[in-house]
Amino acid sequence: MKRKTVSKLASSAKAIKASAKEQVDEDVEGQIVAVEDKKEVSEKDLVAARTKELKTLGAAELKEILTSNGLATGTKEVMIKTLLKHEAKVRVAANEQKAKIRAVVVKKKQELEGLSTSELNKLCESKGIKGLRSKEERVQRLLVQWQESDGVDKALAQVAQAERKDELNAMENTKLQKLCTKMGVDPYVKEIMVERISKREHDTGCYYRPVLVHEEEPPKADQKTDMVEALLAGEAQRKKDLEANRQKEEALLQRRKELKALSLDDLKKRAAKKGLEANGKKEEMVEALFLAVVQEDATNARKAELKSKSQQELKELCSRYGLVQGSKEQMLKTLLEHEAKCRANLKAFDARVDEVAEKLEEDFDNKTNAALKDMCVAKGLPVGGGKEERIARLVDEAKKDGDVDKLVSKNLRNNRKEELMSMDKSAVVQLCEKMEVDPVVKDILVERIMMRESEGDAPIAMTDMEPAAKRARKK
Repeated sequence: MKRKTVSKLASSAKAIKASAKEQVDEDVEGQIVAVEDKKEVSEKDLVAARTKELKTLGAAELKEILTSNGLATGTKEVMIKTLLKHEAKVRVAANEQKAKIRAVVVKKKQELEGLSTSELNKLCESKGIKGLRSKEERVQRLLVQWQESDGVDKALAQVAQAERKDELNAMENTKLQKLCTKMGVDPYVKEIMVERISKREHDTGCYYRPVLVHEEEPPKADQKTDMVEALLAGEAQRKKDLEANRQKEEALLQRRKELKALSLDDLKKRAAKKGLEANGKKEEMVEALFLAVVQEDATNARKAELKSKSQQELKELCSRYGLVQGSKEQMLKTLLEHEAKCRANLKAFDARVDEVAEKLEEDFDNKTNAALKDMCVAKGLPVGGGKEERIARLVDEAKKDGDVDKLVSKNLRNNRKEELMSMDKSAVVQLCEKMEVDPVVKDILVERIMMRESEGDAPIAMTDMEPAAKRARKK
């Protein structure tokens, strides 16, 4: 009885493998799927008969059977239940495999039957099959040859691959990344991460012309005033503004005179103190110092203006520009640093605009006068004057239309991509996480996992995933 039981379990795998051959052999006689002559035994009757059979075995025999199948042993009753459960799983797997084999054989047969007579003839000739007349004979012979050349196994492998792909596609990206880590598969593609970071930066305006901080005047209350009084008030404000501008211009002229009156050595000392280049002609140093002094005065005035604001007003300003909020002194420092950075970025952007404008001038200079005239006409610009005047008009128009700004933005983005590509992949991954950019592509994760598995690694089950039965019980 013991030998008979072990023999039945050992022969099940061979029976599954042989079923494909049996089905194809039956095709030769005109039948693709085998028809059982006797009625199949139900699962309930099979379990009952098997239980009765196992109860006749001794405990030692049962232990040997369980051990050979890698199952845990125990009391006789527990071992019988364990073995029955195991054999039920084996039968389910065998039936599923049989159904898959049946499906691939039927599919192949239908595929061959769907070919035209001429296509079947060519296929038979390529396979060295001759002397057959009817379509049915050709299909049967091709089917047999397909089976003999491991066609069933190859078809089943494709089915398994498709099922595995569906299984992986159903998993979340985080699970796939963990699986990649377990298998030693690199889940990241640097080029894709760089493109996504670049897009996020582009969407947030990183490559556009920097905009200086501008505080909008609060809307004035809609009060009904006398027209004459409004005109008088407006005139008074206009005169006040004119006087303020006049005083400001006089102060600037006085500053310039003071700088011009200094010696070259004094100018060099002041320039070095302000972090400016201390070389060059006196006029150049005076101009550089004058601009630095003007900016310093503007910064001091802005600092005084911000100090006069309440803490709530400073919070609103920080919130508008996405800056960190804190104490009044911290927000004051943050806003001033932000505005200084905006000015520096704008200066750098304008310098690049000048570079692009010079390049445009060179490109336009290589064109003929007639071509430049046509370009001016197309832009609605005057066509008179010489070549240099037409070039100047076209360049100025490109600046006004924003074409030059677009070229600068494109160059900035390309330079940034090169910078990102030169970084280590781990640093790019960290940047993706910081910017909340998805660093992976699911299709690539699935493809790389399947490639690694096809090289010999068995599919890895996720240890942190609950069994389907447990997940089903949750409510």
